[in-house]
Amino acid sequence: MRKLLLVLLLQMGMSILHAQNFKFGKVSKEELQETANPLDSSANATMLYRKVDVKYIYNSSVGFIKQKNVHERIKIYNKKGDKWATKRIKLYSRSSGSKEELTGLKGYTYNFSEGNVEKEKLKKDGVFEEKKNDYWKYTSFTLPNVNSGSVVEYKYTIESPYIQIDDINFQELIPVKKLDLRISIPEYFRFNKILNPRASYIPKLKEIKANRVVKIDSKEREGHAGQVKTKFSSSEWNFVENVTEADLINIPALKDEQFVDNLDNYRAKLILEYASHKGSNGQIENYATDWNSVTKTIYEHKFFGDQLSKTNYFKDDIDVLLQSNLTNKDKVIKVFEYIKSKVKWNNMYGVYSDKGVKNAYKEGEGSVADINLMLIAMLRYAGLKPNPILVSTKSNGVPLFPTKKGFNYVICGVEVNNEVLLLDATEKYTTKNLLPERVLNWQGRIIREHGSSAWVNLFPKRNSVNTTMVSTTLSNDLIFTGKVRNQITDYYAYNYRNKNTGVINEDLVKRISKDKGEIEIKNLNVKNDRELGKPIQKTYEFVYEDGVEEIGADVYISPMLFLTEEDNIFNKETRNYPIDFSFPRTNKSIVNINIPDGYRVKSIPESTKLILSDNLGEYNFLVKQRGNVVQISEVLKINFSMIPVTHYSDFKEVYKGLIKKNSEKIVLEKI
Repeated sequence: MRKLLLVLLLQMGMSILHAQNFKFGKVSKEELQETANPLDSSANATMLYRKVDVKYIYNSSVGFIKQKNVHERIKIYNKKGDKWATKRIKLYSRSSGSKEELTGLKGYTYNFSEGNVEKEKLKKDGVFEEKKNDYWKYTSFTLPNVNSGSVVEYKYTIESPYIQIDDINFQELIPVKKLDLRISIPEYFRFNKILNPRASYIPKLKEIKANRVVKIDSKEREGHAGQVKTKFSSSEWNFVENVTEADLINIPALKDEQFVDNLDNYRAKLILEYASHKGSNGQIENYATDWNSVTKTIYEHKFFGDQLSKTNYFKDDIDVLLQSNLTNKDKVIKVFEYIKSKVKWNNMYGVYSDKGVKNAYKEGEGSVADINLMLIAMLRYAGLKPNPILVSTKSNGVPLFPTKKGFNYVICGVEVNNEVLLLDATEKYTTKNLLPERVLNWQGRIIREHGSSAWVNLFPKRNSVNTTMVSTTLSNDLIFTGKVRNQITDYYAYNYRNKNTGVINEDLVKRISKDKGEIEIKNLNVKNDRELGKPIQKTYEFVYEDGVEEIGADVYISPMLFLTEEDNIFNKETRNYPIDFSFPRTNKSIVNINIPDGYRVKSIPESTKLILSDNLGEYNFLVKQRGNVVQISEVLKINFSMIPVTHYSDFKEVYKGLIKKNSEKIVLEKI
């Protein structure tokens, strides 16, 4: 019955869609009166229509100009859907040289009032421009008078001198009822094209060839016997276009989940990479064909490879820094820490130097490439073997085929004693083999001096450890007092330093107390928060009035006290995407509870051990009683940064077991 109802809804939806008028400005009463998406009642808005038309317009003076025409119509169901009335468009805009331009922007908000369709126009005061840096700017606009029930509609054109085509998204965080796509590419430009294989929704595309005729007008000035005349002529240029089309309906929303590396990695989209150009003489120039070609092209760029050979600007400073006899590893650390203190990151990504390493060094500020290419140059000067590693950050996604745009970041890899040390000097608290989490995205491509390149695993190789030891005594009035010793290493320590170093003790106490119930913390002491490479150690005393309940003659104690996990973050039956923990981890808690005089242990939870296959991880819960002391030991190990979705059901059972054990009680009885 349920399947039949779904089929009927789909058929009804298709009939309505075919009957609808998607001409710009022709919004119907039915669209305005719709209160929910019939196939996804949880949607706060729906993309009623999207049209994307990409083509190349020929201009006799400048050649081909890429033109992208966009038309979108969106239904807003409630206040949470209001954000879809705002659009932000990214445009490449160098301070000098060619740039992309937004033209033909028009927009309207439609509301239904007293049986009539009311229409309000997007005005200039609703359009904003923002210059991000020397390369990028944004044009944003917000449609006026948006309410629950409104329909917003807009269209615009982006004209670009660049041949490359950005990814074409089919999926959004809201459902898309109808999407029309047409991409027309002259035969002179060859693109690698791939539908995102990680997406669960795979659209059907149509590939055709179309003949195109371009009329070329020209004029020529002729002079004879003192008279000058202008002669006009025209000719036709015939060529073939490769056309990609899509006519799609009822595209499901892209649903977010916890612990996803980058949701865009799982979006249904068409990924295109400009691969080669065929000239009028038939000669082909390749741009991106294999990874070695891509890395060679990047390395030979003057704002990449050339920056590695410059030494004069830092030579004297590094000579002073390395005066004493140092091991190679000591040299790495000395230079690494020097760069971090000398040049501040300006939050700009990119594989090419922005200012040039010499200027960045002089100004004390630079981009990712400025800083890490400078680091490589200094380490080479010091006699070591560092090489650049090209990376795509989590926000940039995972490159699925050889592409220059697939990389947007560069780090340093130093070969010391048959080991490659990974370094990124953009952050204050990074250390060797401890990169910012934005960089922990599968693998990077190392480029060695002699020209070869290879993949390098970026995931941390050892578990970050968080160990907490609680020693506590339960008083006769059922209040816990005791002491906590906590030690954190690697990424746990890195994240703590980024968030808490320099924060006053009073605020640290508030942060530690958060979500721990009725607890009073005093005598907090933190060690090694400024000593990179060393574990951070925290100790504090506490008075805790929760975690214990008296029922009749019995007393019930939560064994993990204020460390209790109550919510299962993996409680959904199924999952669509891998679980990204960023780094492998071990969480270990040991709680020693001294039972007060006049009581004895009536029952304790059973110990348990749950193991994930393929060495992905394990959970151990062990309870022991020795005299009047009950000891609880809980260990959760997750041995990989990424848990495949195929292991989700087993992983969910481990967390289910953890929550169950945390909810069980130690029972005391009076004697």
